[in-house]
Amino acid sequence: MITVEQLKNYYPFNKMEEKFLPLLLKQFKTVEFNRGEDIFKHDDNKVYAKYVIEGRVKITYPSGREKVLKADSLSAYYPVGEVNSNKRLSSEVESKSAKIMIMNNIFLDHFVVWDNLFKESSSDSPLRGHESYDWVVGLLNSKAVQMLPRGHVDQIFKNLEPLYVKQGEEIISEGDFGDFCYIIVKGDADIFKVVAEGEEKVATIGAGALFGENALVSKDPRNASVRMVTNGLLMQMAGEKFSSLLKSHVVRWITTDTTYEMLLEGAVLVDVREMIEFEEESFHDSINIPLGELRDKAENLLKKDVPVITCSGTGLRCASAAFLLATLGYDVYSMQGGVKGLLKLIERLDDSESTSV
Repeated sequence: MITVEQLKNYYPFNKMEEKFLPLLLKQFKTVEFNRGEDIFKHDDNKVYAKYVIEGRVKITYPSGREKVLKADSLSAYYPVGEVNSNKRLSSEVESKSAKIMIMNNIFLDHFVVWDNLFKESSSDSPLRGHESYDWVVGLLNSKAVQMLPRGHVDQIFKNLEPLYVKQGEEIISEGDFGDFCYIIVKGDADIFKVVAEGEEKVATIGAGALFGENALVSKDPRNASVRMVTNGLLMQMAGEKFSSLLKSHVVRWITTDTTYEMLLEGAVLVDVREMIEFEEESFHDSINIPLGELRDKAENLLKKDVPVITCSGTGLRCASAAFLLATLGYDVYSMQGGVKGLLKLIERLDDSESTSV
């Protein structure tokens, strides 16, 4: 791995605020390839920005043009190939081995937007003056934010407002309706859920954690309480801003027709209604995971390499479920029309097949 001082030579880091470079260096991974291997064998240049830091690699473009990248050359200070391009590249390690430094390209794109916004902000901006900017890294690494188009990322930061909090202060209460979501800038907080014995601590979160967003999507009451363990600083975003900036891009709606086609191709339908609702009427091949249990049960019941479609009665709960699963890294969609709509579609299809026979 290179040093922070060396990172100053690489693009676009040579144009960024120096205070951010130590944070960015932690976001890199180093992968070693042997002679003859293709550095794009696991992904193309749309997924990761790649830099050759040791060895020699021959890059072949779709046109047939070839270029040899040496770690000690000026061209090695730039990402390999044309980042964000649809052009599929291939390569071959020509040296005995080569070390490639990689970073998630969406994160890098979004951090460039943040860096530019930081430079343009006034000296009294709430975005400035923080002891640490780990919260920015945490926010930009969240799956929900990574699903945003680059042109919308700056709007997140522009709509954040600082909120100073004290140890023991309850930020959100289970059962209340939500009007804000929050990002921890400084401090730690505990998450509690009501149980028969009173309440139970289920998690502790720190700088960069985004919380309170699910209730803004579903319009349902808060499903947990969050209480500060220490004094701290949060950034809060009003619910209507959150919905317009995040929900509209993260929650991907599909019709019942598209749902049925995807199910035939192997997608999984997750019904997030309560069990009593599911037992009354449901699609026979769906999995019932009530919304309140989804975070705890998703890992054991769902696979991240299989598309997931959420459904409910009216759509609000399935949108909240889709948002939650997206933040956990699932390829997820929300079905319009509710369960009844899908059942009616299948009934029509069955009638049509009977008629044709």
